[in-house]
Amino acid sequence: MEWRGPAVLVVLLAVGAGSGYAASAQTRDTSIGAGVPAPVPLEDPDLPVEKPRPYTPDPDDPTLEPDLPMTTGTMGTGKFEILFPVPRGWRTNANASNEMKFKAPGTSNNSYVMRVEQIDSQDITIEDAIDIRVERLRAEQEDVVIVDRGASSLEYTYRSNEGNARHSFMRWLDLDASGQADVEIVVHGRERDVPGSKDLIATVAAGMRGATGGPV
Repeated sequence: MEWRGPAVLVVLLAVGAGSGYAASAQTRDTSIGAGVPAPVPLEDPDLPVEKPRPYTPDPDDPTLEPDLPMTTGTMGTGKFEILFPVPRGWRTNANASNEMKFKAPGTSNNSYVMRVEQIDSQDITIEDAIDIRVERLRAEQEDVVIVDRGASSLEYTYRSNEGNARHSFMRWLDLDASGQADVEIVVHGRERDVPGSKDLIATVAAGMRGATGGPV
């Protein structure tokens, strides 16, 4: 009898491999799950959440009321001079030759204030002036909300640098019907000052005119 060692060894290895595969196949879980796969949520995810910041309390100055007694203010010289209503007794602060602020004596910052500025030298339309103002507000102030935009007006709220909630009204005037904005008026106030602010800016805009009574 001849020894066929290599051939027998190959047969034994093949039988062993087959038996092992069969055994492993019997022990595998071949069941198929049901349902739609979905991500497993993390427990207590640690996400960065910015806490809301409360506004600084408003100063307790008396409310700006409608129908204030008015006097006449003036700005500019010569053919560029303008006349307009100003609340009687309010103090004037000339920031520049073409800009003035008006404030009731003794009132706190972030109560209410009016500003009048001649912008005719900028050679822009009222629509462009409003666009520029909105862009600057959103770039320079926080919590800006445009409440209303008209053809020559803007109403908005924002957070002041001191953290106060502010409610503002703006108007632009084309006094000489040139198609360019000549004057910018703004009244800043608190929420409680809204009726008085709306009345004040409407009164000033309606009464503004050139020094000769005609267009500037």
